[in-house]
Amino acid sequence: MELKDVRNITFPEPSLAEWKEAVEVTLKGKSMDQLKTDTYEGITLDPLYTETANSRAKKVELPGFFPFTRGTSPMGYHENPWLAVQPVSGITAKEANEKMLAAFKRGQNIAAYPARLLAEGVRFENLIKDIPLKVVPVFMDLKGGQKRFLAQFKAAGKSDNAQLTGVLAEDPIAQWLIVGQLPEDMDDYFAEWVKTTEEYQKVGQNLKTVLIDTAVYHNGGANAVQEIAYGLSVAVHYLLEGQKQGLPIAAFAEKIVFSFAVDSNYFMTIAKLRAARRLWACIGEAFETAPDHFKMSIHAVTSELTETLYDEHVNILRTTNQAFAAAIGGIDYLQIHPFNHASGGTDDFAERIARNIHLILKEETNITTVVDPAGGSWYVEQLTDELAEKAWNKFLEIDEAGGIIPLIKQGTLQKEIASVFQERIQKAAYRKESMIGTNVYPNPADKIMKAPAKEGHTSYIKVEKAIEIMPINLERISVQFERIRMRSERHKATNGASPKIGLINLKDIKSHKPRADFIKGLTAAGGIETLESKGCQSIGEAVEYVASTNLAIYCVCGSDADYSEFAAVVISEIKKRFPHIHIYCAGKQQKELEITLSEAGVKDFIHVKTNAIAMVEELLHELGVE
Repeated sequence: MELKDVRNITFPEPSLAEWKEAVEVTLKGKSMDQLKTDTYEGITLDPLYTETANSRAKKVELPGFFPFTRGTSPMGYHENPWLAVQPVSGITAKEANEKMLAAFKRGQNIAAYPARLLAEGVRFENLIKDIPLKVVPVFMDLKGGQKRFLAQFKAAGKSDNAQLTGVLAEDPIAQWLIVGQLPEDMDDYFAEWVKTTEEYQKVGQNLKTVLIDTAVYHNGGANAVQEIAYGLSVAVHYLLEGQKQGLPIAAFAEKIVFSFAVDSNYFMTIAKLRAARRLWACIGEAFETAPDHFKMSIHAVTSELTETLYDEHVNILRTTNQAFAAAIGGIDYLQIHPFNHASGGTDDFAERIARNIHLILKEETNITTVVDPAGGSWYVEQLTDELAEKAWNKFLEIDEAGGIIPLIKQGTLQKEIASVFQERIQKAAYRKESMIGTNVYPNPADKIMKAPAKEGHTSYIKVEKAIEIMPINLERISVQFERIRMRSERHKATNGASPKIGLINLKDIKSHKPRADFIKGLTAAGGIETLESKGCQSIGEAVEYVASTNLAIYCVCGSDADYSEFAAVVISEIKKRFPHIHIYCAGKQQKELEITLSEAGVKDFIHVKTNAIAMVEELLHELGVE
């Protein structure tokens, strides 16, 4: 057969029924429905997506055309490559400026600084020294300091004889949710704020001055439906406030940039960005404006919610995956947190690695050579549709309830987000969601003795005559595991040794290793060391191991067959000789066997459905670790 013949080969296209039949054979007769997955958004993911199952498969949407699901530019990144928003750290203006100039030589293409520098008295004109603002845009989330910093930006614009471009924006509502305060007189506040955003046009006609910071909701635990709906509701509120001050809806909409957090749920992140663009365009249609005014400008930032303190280099993998999803979903600005961001401070190496992720994605993955790489994927298209529908319904629900402000005043928004956050915490505790290096595969050699600063959550907004509201709790999912592990590390620092439990391994290694490894992984997540016995072939060997190690807690590890045959007599004898110790058993057993083992002296059974946080805390309490 020649190559030309290979090109003409076709393969039969199996039907969905045939796929189901093949899968159920593999599942030994069980239904394929067992492979479905429920998401935090209330969407059920199917194990297989086909063209016929996709509601929009036959509806043509093109990149650059309404409703912009597939992107705002017909040429994608060929025409508008994303800008690498990597704020540099620095104590002084000179240090930050030098680091930014160095970053430009290494892939940075936008001047980005944390608002902290301006709040601490650094002059903006010193930050941008020798930066050619005629060709280099700027990006700063001013975090409530927009009015106070205006004079500096005006001075910088004049001194450079050029109009600034990029983003100098803030989201007051997001800042209020961080500090837990609302202004008493909303009308006066927004009248002044809208005036300030317009004043920035003297700095740069094309500046985006209004930020919709949905990342705040995400980092509080919100799901994708909530992020989109809350973000759109805030944006509409700002549009209407601008309209009150005489600003055209279309013109004000062009000053808005949306900031979305991107997390490790790869396909949901892609669908979130696509759905958000579609719905924003639909809102523009409802306002009866030309579609081009509602081309959503998107700043994507890697998730703080999923960052971890321990095994921090795993954060490089997380942020790369998140950035990849953002790039495929379609963005204008991308901010990748350095791998040590969770600790409250970064360094040159971590910043360099984060910046290099942009370069790898742009130069080595070929993402930029394809317009809307996700377009046509039956899974992504269906997920986009479902997410857009749910987010739109949520948006309408908020609108019918009076808008975003009443929702915040009542604490409804905050409670909804907190509910999803608790669901995330529970899944992490039961290890249904893995955090490599934290709740699974922890690295015992990694030590952290100090809790991180919350610098990233600082707000510079000043609320006069404030009304107290419930703030959004900004806490990473891994924090509970980290607090427990730091307790163990403090114990070691005080007592000279880590808390320990013993593993009584039964019979040969093939029998006990799977469950022994499981227990070692679970306890290591709390900083507890394990001392293992060799495979105990007799009661005497098990008793001798306990006598020689003299620990307060032991866990029996073996196969189901070993438990039925051997475990009860071993445990009974150990408890007879050492009545003060606590004995656990690895793995869930049939009810009758569990009763037998419990009567022999087992306190509890540790298995895949065990709450790891609760179990590790119980073990530490029994070991006297404060």
